[in-house]
Order: sequence, then structure tokens, then C-alpha cells
Amino acid sequence: MQRTSPADSPLLILPDLDALARKTSFVIRESPKMDPSTFLQTLSGAVSSGFASHNRIAMGLSQRTGVPITSQAVYNRFSEASTEFLTAVLHRLFGQRFSSGLPHGDLGMLRRILVEDSSVQTMPKANAELFPAHGNRHGSTAGVKIDFAYDLLAGEVVSHTLESATEQDKTIGKELVATVRENDLVLRDMGYFSLSEFVEIERRGAYWLTRVPLTLGLRGDTGMSLERLLQIHRGNIIDIPVRAGEAGKGCRLVAIRAAGAVARKRRKQRRKEAKAKGAEPDAAGLIRDGWHLMITNLPAADFPPFRLRAIYRARWGVEIQFRAWKQANNLDKALNRRSGEHHLMAIILAAMINHLVGMRMARVLSGKKEAGDLSYEKLYDALAIHHQAARRWEEILTFAPFMKHVQRDRRKRKSPVTTRALGLG
Repeated sequence: MQRTSPADSPLLILPDLDALARKTSFVIRESPKMDPSTFLQTLSGAVSSGFASHNRIAMGLSQRTGVPITSQAVYNRFSEASTEFLTAVLHRLFGQRFSSGLPHGDLGMLRRILVEDSSVQTMPKANAELFPAHGNRHGSTAGVKIDFAYDLLAGEVVSHTLESATEQDKTIGKELVATVRENDLVLRDMGYFSLSEFVEIERRGAYWLTRVPLTLGLRGDTGMSLERLLQIHRGNIIDIPVRAGEAGKGCRLVAIRAAGAVARKRRKQRRKEAKAKGAEPDAAGLIRDGWHLMITNLPAADFPPFRLRAIYRARWGVEIQFRAWKQANNLDKALNRRSGEHHLMAIILAAMINHLVGMRMARVLSGKKEAGDLSYEKLYDALAIHHQAARRWEEILTFAPFMKHVQRDRRKRKSPVTTRALGLG
């Protein structure tokens, strides 16, 4: 039976776990030892605490059901069926859509603002055959990559996928570009930077905005290099057409001079890193450190420089939420073991399910007047405690933290999360 959250919080809909368990053959006949809801809640709690061995999960199930369960019985239940069941739960949660409270009036023709981020989760190298990662001087390594894409305007998860740890972000990013529609805006971090993908985005009638990698050469229409343009400019803003890369991709450069303290900090760090390598700091990098640099195909008439900066800052809120989820779910600890493929997959999928539930609870709570400035870090910590204490997964619907426990501490400067309303207007 599908369950929904209370009337004042209609955004969270839980899938019918019993039906999914039967459909995926995870449960063939009912048993008090392996109720789907209790199984999922035990996994959620194990991931939140980091204690996710077969024995710990067996103890958690025994405590929740009141029926003794051996670690061998738990070991036997991790199979293709358990992976299919958890994947089905993830897909049902991912398929939910809900409206955003963000105003669209100042965004002109934009329909979606798409942000993408990823996280690599390491494992002991004993798991390298099942989950290979990039090797190092000590031999093979193991891990997985979790990729996450989000629409800032609608508050919707666009994709949440498990990838090989050896896959580059820019390669994974092609999957998101394939879904881009007319009048979308794709915000790219430098790990996903690809001029060819920007060409494809434009072909689809959409827009892109990205920071500028140090390796990318930019020249003005007169052929002057970016570094020379920055050196001779006396104002605080540059907004001109430029040519990017060897192919000379036409785009718009927006450069905003960084505050003196920011520029000094960046240059100090660059010099420190170069010294550690026994090299001289990159001269072009030292010049660029004095500026916030972006390139885009958004029209200047509708999107002046400081509006672009506000839009790009909005992705920080997503990155902070992603980081909060990783910290609260103790994935590094939970995966720090040699185990079978389906046991490790169950841990990863349960963490991803926790992430989607957390995002929807954030949307529920942020709509409350008493929420104030919601702290994602504190919210995910509170959810982790709830996961560890709950007996059944449906108890997530009873999650009602004391709001002061999940509010951001007051400070004079504005948090980047507060700019998720895009700071436009």
C-alpha cells in the first residue's frame, strides 16, 4: 500500500515495499525475519551509523523484529533479488515530481537550471575485481562513483546513478546533455567541462554557464590573450565576446574582479602547491586568481554579470546538500570492508535512497514558516539519528525534528545556500 506524508507535507510519497519485494522476488513468502520495510530500515540505519557488516545488520533486524536472525541468514539474503528490490525502491523515489517554490519571473525564457555533481566512494582494494578504480603506485584500488543531477528551478532530481569509479565526469556528463531540452540552462563545474558538449547544448536550443579551467585558452576578438586582457583592464567587470580553445569556440566571457583577500588567498595556495612540487607557480594562474571567470552563451541583455554570478552560486546549495548527505551517511566506514557484490551494492543503494528521502524532507521542511534558514548538514544528521532509531521504513513519515535543531547558526554573512533562490530580482 502506498503511503504519503501528513496533509501539511504532501511532497513525500513512499512506494509499496511489499509489492516491489514480491515483484523482484526478494520476498517469495511472508516471514517475520525478512519484512521488506524492516530490512530497508535496518540498511538505512546501518549506512547512517557506518556499522554495516552482516553481523551488525543481523543484530539490527533481530532487534527490530524481535526474532533472532543469524549473520549467515543475512548473508544469504544479499543476492540479485535484493539488488533489484533496492534499485526498484530508488527508481520509485526518483520518479516522484513536485513543484518548486522558486519564482520564475526573473528567469526569462529559462525552463530548467540543471546542476550535476559526483562523489567517489573508496573501498578496500580487496574489492577491486568487483569495483575497480584507478590504480596507484601501491597497486589496484577499489571504489564506485555516485553521480547526481538536479533541476534548481523545479526542485527535481533529474538523475541519480551509480557509475564506475574509473569513469570521468565529463564522460558521465554526456548522459545529462542527451536529456537537455530547449531553453534549459546547464551549470557546469570544471570537472564536467567540455567544449564539444557546449556545442551540443546549443544545438538543442539550450544554454550553458561554466567556470573557466586553467588549461583553457581564451582570446578576445583582436586576438589578445585572456591574461593580457585581465592585466590591462582597470575596472572590476569584463563582459566581452571571446574565442575558446584551439577550435576558437565563440562564447561570452564574464570576469568579475575578486576581493583582494580572496585573490591573495588563491595565490598563496597556488605558490604553496607549486613549492611542494619543486616548481614555479603558473604565471597565467596567478593572473587569473585575481578574478572570478565564467564563460557562457547566455545573452548579456537578459543576464548581466552579477545575475550570472548569482545563478552560478546557486549550485553551491546543491553541493552543500550532497556533502551533507555523504557526511551523515558514513559511507566510507560502511564500505570499509571486503564483502560480496550484492552486500556492497545494498549499502550503496541504501545510501542513495537515504539521499533522495533527505532531499524530499528538506523540501517539506523548507516550506514551513518556522523552518528559517535550514541547515542541510543538521537536517541530514537528524535524519541519520532517526534512521538508526526507527523500526520500520515508513516511520520516515513521522520525522518531525525540533526546528531549532536543523536551522543554520546565525552569522553576519549570507550562506551560499540562501542564494538557492537564485538571488535574482
